[in-house]
Amino acid sequence: MRFVLIIFTLAVILGACAKPTSTEPVPYLEYVSAKDMKKTAAGNDTALVTFYYEDGDGNLFVDDYSQGPNLIMTTHYFNTDSNKYFIDRNFSNTIKQPDNGYYKGKAVKGNVILPLKEFRSDETRRIIYFDIFMVDLKGNKSNVVSSPVYTLNF
Repeated sequence: MRFVLIIFTLAVILGACAKPTSTEPVPYLEYVSAKDMKKTAAGNDTALVTFYYEDGDGNLFVDDYSQGPNLIMTTHYFNTDSNKYFIDRNFSNTIKQPDNGYYKGKAVKGNVILPLKEFRSDETRRIIYFDIFMVDLKGNKSNVVSSPVYTLNF
């Protein structure tokens, strides 16, 4: 009996710690990682950037690609002469609703893995970071998330 009581107590505590699904219509993002940052044999920069998202009304992703981009990413580089960061490149991507709109109208959360190519304009820009935000179908802009600063050796 004591064992059952301990298991029940643990289950209640763990259940109480679970984060509820957001119902907020404004999307929320968290930066997760950038992996496989390298230069390919063809001389192109590549990386896989991952970020977490939550959207309370499920309209973060477009229904079809004609609705335009919903993800904006900016690469910043460090200029050693001025000791400041400057914008290097801007990217816009269109991320389509998964599973033919199954999640539309429902609270959603998960990770987006964004494959990047040519994320900097030239090899001299070795100290960089990324800013990312998304805009849902109602025009709600998420928070802007920034990556850590990366020092590239390629």
